[in-house]
Amino acid sequence: MLAASGEALSREELLAEPEVGYAYAAACRHVGRPARALEVALDVEPEARRRGDWRLTGETVNLIGNILFETGHPDEAQARFESLLEHASQWNDEEFSARASNNLGVMSNVRGRRDLALTFYQRALAAYQRLGNRLGMAETHANLGISYRDLDFSREADGHFRRAIEFAEAEGSERVAAIAETERAWLCLRAGDGPLARSLAQRARGRAQAIGDPAGEGNALRVLAGAALLDGQADEAEAHLDGALRMATDHSEALLAAETQRDRGLFFRERGCMDAAREALTESAAHFARLGATAEAEAVTAIVRGME
Repeated sequence: MLAASGEALSREELLAEPEVGYAYAAACRHVGRPARALEVALDVEPEARRRGDWRLTGETVNLIGNILFETGHPDEAQARFESLLEHASQWNDEEFSARASNNLGVMSNVRGRRDLALTFYQRALAAYQRLGNRLGMAETHANLGISYRDLDFSREADGHFRRAIEFAEAEGSERVAAIAETERAWLCLRAGDGPLARSLAQRARGRAQAIGDPAGEGNALRVLAGAALLDGQADEAEAHLDGALRMATDHSEALLAAETQRDRGLFFRERGCMDAAREALTESAAHFARLGATAEAEAVTAIVRGME
């Protein structure tokens, strides 16, 4: 695995071949080592610029933006994605324009700006369609599904999740297929279909485990916790939530931590464990606030106040 073999290379060796440095940083991100990934990517970016390698520069800027967002630095991440979008326009590069638009859409959705998120996603999808990039289309359909689900358009959301899974499997992307299956499982859970939610989440968890994706596994565990609660299995649900929190904590996944602590807080509140509930919900609100998800932070804070 590149994340392990890259440890043998010095900083000078990684920068002597910045493509290797970038690949190593990307591998570290995917196995849940964001601090190391960011350290290397920040070294690679100026070297790629110095060499005039605009494609590697774009890849690295995009990687840095994703790591910053995932570790709870949304303003810095947004600046990176906006810079990438600006340069993509200058380079007339539709692929980077699509990727930057997708990422800006994710940030807009987390911040509760659903209409803006949909605009970014539609822009990205149109570009990927022109390019014939099925993996990009898979990622964008998954993102569109999340936004439509958050807007309570369940049928539209399900259609996008199904297309995301279809394109991801056609391209052999277990990561994107796992994301789409997990998000579709949430949709099933909302509809009260515990068995289907559990089946989708178990499959998504297996995919995430196979590729070493801790955030993907953590989100699947959250769904499994919800399915367990529908079955009246509180102990199983708590174990899944604790597992998701470990994934978030061990791998510095800020959004996963925010959502998992919200789930745990609501779980403890329903069981009359008010001190544990307040602690988890307070931590959730703090994580959401750091991500710029103001509406989510306020909603969780309101729950805490209602418990007083």
